[in-house]
Amino acid sequence: MKTLSDILVEANAYLDLDASVPTGSELTTRSNYANRAVWEASAIAQFSEFEKVYHVGVSTLASIPLPSGFKEFQGAPQLLTSQGRYEPYMEIKPSEIFDMEITDKYCYVLGNPREGYTAVFNNLEANCSLTIIYQRFPTGLLTLTDVCELPDPEYVTSKVESFVLQSRRDERFPIKDAEAERRLRNMIGRESKKPGGGNNQIRRVGASNYVLD
Repeated sequence: MKTLSDILVEANAYLDLDASVPTGSELTTRSNYANRAVWEASAIAQFSEFEKVYHVGVSTLASIPLPSGFKEFQGAPQLLTSQGRYEPYMEIKPSEIFDMEITDKYCYVLGNPREGYTAVFNNLEANCSLTIIYQRFPTGLLTLTDVCELPDPEYVTSKVESFVLQSRRDERFPIKDAEAERRLRNMIGRESKKPGGGNNQIRRVGASNYVLD
C-alpha cells in the first residue's frame, strides 16, 4: 500500500532529485495530479478495487435507490427468485423502454452523482432478493495519508511525473507518459485474469476428462 505522501516522495526524487514531500504550490499541484490520475484510470476501466456488492430485498417496488458512490453496474443485476434460481435483469437506456415487451426483465438507471442514482426495474418478482454488483467512484487522494486505491500505485507516480514534465516542456515527457500508459494497460490486463484461488485444469493428451491439479 502506498499513500499520497509515498507517491509524491518518489515523484519528487525523480523530478527534483529530492526524496521528500514537495511544499507550497508544488505540493498542491502534484497532489491534484495524483488525484486526477486515479480518477482518469477509474473512468477508463473497471477495477476490482472499486467493486461493491449490494443486496436488497424486493417488495413490489420497481424503483430502488442505489448506494452513495454508485458509478455503474459491473454486470446485470441478479434476482434470486422464490424457486431459488438467479434471473438477470439486463440494463438498457431509458429511451429503449419503448422497444421492450411488458414481460421482459430489464432495468435502467436514472440520476447523477450529485443527486444520487435510482435503478428502475421491469417485471420484478415480489418478496425476493436482488444482488447488484457495481463499480463505485474512487475516494481519490485528498490528504497525504490517503492510500492509493489502484492496484498499481506506481502508475500514479509515473503519471504525476508525466504531468510535471509536460508542464515543463521537458523532453522526457513522452517517455514517462508511455511508461504510465504501459502500467495502465497492465492493470487493465490483470483485471481480465481469473482469480488466483481457482483450480487449475489440465487436459491429458488422449484423455476425455480434465484433471484438477
